[in-house]
Amino acid sequence: GPVTLTLTAFGEVPAGGAVLRNGARPGDTVFVSGTIGDGALGLLAAQGGLAGLAPDSRAMLVGRYQRPQPRTGLGPRLRGIAHAAADVSDGLVADLANIAAASGVSARVFAESVPLSDAAAAVLHGDPLLLASVLTGGDDYELIFTAPGSARAALDDLARETGVPVTAIGMIEKGA
Repeated sequence: GPVTLTLTAFGEVPAGGAVLRNGARPGDTVFVSGTIGDGALGLLAAQGGLAGLAPDSRAMLVGRYQRPQPRTGLGPRLRGIAHAAADVSDGLVADLANIAAASGVSARVFAESVPLSDAAAAVLHGDPLLLASVLTGGDDYELIFTAPGSARAALDDLARETGVPVTAIGMIEKGA
């Protein structure tokens, strides 16, 4: 059968420098790196779904599912800027809900602001009901984080320096 390998990586963070899930504050903006939904749609494509999808779009989505590119260049540079962060491994909605629960706040996401790859946008154009899969599917390994609105210029600079797009998709509010 196929070989399965598992890797666990450990690292160090300066004392007090970790950006945890429990730091989101009312008034923060919710940001994501890269594009969302490619992992979930890639799994669907790998399982034979998404009939009619162009071969290059299918290959891109399957590649994003099978070989995710974690944002290791951007993540460490969010220290001192982001209040809370997580990776989008369990799905955008679930991972933001984890941040909100840990922080004792609520979150609002504007679905139309969630960044999509061209391939994911083509899929949604053909079947808008797959938006739920884009927002709740996992395996994107992008970053979701909160930061004050005043950090936007610093985040734009980081995006340019790292080559990783950063998009505002919502806000943190009071409540649960």
